[in-house]
Amino acid sequence: MVCDDAAVALTEQHPAEAHSDPGEHSAQAGGPYSVDPEREPSADWGWHGTFPRAGPVAGWLTAFALFAMLIGNNGGHVGDVYLVSIGTLLVVMLIGSHLKARKAKRR
Repeated sequence: MVCDDAAVALTEQHPAEAHSDPGEHSAQAGGPYSVDPEREPSADWGWHGTFPRAGPVAGWLTAFALFAMLIGNNGGHVGDVYLVSIGTLLVVMLIGSHLKARKAKRR
């Protein structure tokens, strides 16, 4: 069976009537990313949660790994320029993101 208004296979959990409007989640009162537990049962146990600290932690670990690669058996220093420039760009982006979030939290 093919559903005309959504590219989702029809199952018992997702009948055709449930796919009436793809933007329906954003119009709900709970916010743009809130999910109705009646429509998505996994929302009850946190499947739709976010990981707000995972991005910055991964960014800092990546920056540390880039700078750690400077230590080693390098014959030329062309690669060092790329490591330092990408690592510095990543650190600047992480600091900018932190300051932006801090400023938004004050409002």
